[in-house]
Amino acid sequence: MAFAGSRRNEGTAVVWTWRRTAIGLAIAVTLGLLAGIVFLIGDQRRRRIVDHGIRTAAVVTADHDDEWDHWYTVSYRVEGRDCSANLRYPWVIDKIPVGQSLTVYVDPDHPGRISTANGYATPVWTSAPGWLAVLAIFAAFISIAGRLFSARSARLRPASGADRG
Repeated sequence: MAFAGSRRNEGTAVVWTWRRTAIGLAIAVTLGLLAGIVFLIGDQRRRRIVDHGIRTAAVVTADHDDEWDHWYTVSYRVEGRDCSANLRYPWVIDKIPVGQSLTVYVDPDHPGRISTANGYATPVWTSAPGWLAVLAIFAAFISIAGRLFSARSARLRPASGADRG
C-alpha cells in the first residue's frame, strides 16, 4: 500500500513540474510577444516622426548610464525655442560622446518628442522591449532548467521500496 501511495505522490510531483514548466513557458512567450508588440508600436511612431517631423541638429549634453537604463540628454532648437529631451534605444545602446551633434526629427505636434533615423526616440518605454526580451529569456531558462533538474533528480532518486526488500 505504501508503494502505491508513493507512486501517486511521484505522479503528482511530475504533473506539478510539467504544469510549472508550461506556465513558465507561457509567461516567456507572453513577455516575448509583448516585447515585439511594444517594439513595433514604438518603431511605427518613431518612423512617423522621422517621415513627417522637423529635421534639426541636436547636441548630446549628458550620458546617463545606470544599472537599469541608459539614455542620452540632447539639446536642440526648433521653431525658435530651445528644447531638451532624453533619447533611448530599444536594444543595446551605442556609446555617443557628450558634445556630439546628431540629426533628430521633432514631432510637430509635440516638440518634446524626438526621434533619430537609426532608432533612438524619446518615450521612456522605448527601452522596454529589451527588458521584456531579457525577462522572457529568463522565464524560459528557469522553466526549462527547473524541468531538466527535476527530471534528472527523479532519475537519480532510488525507487521507493526497492531498497527495503
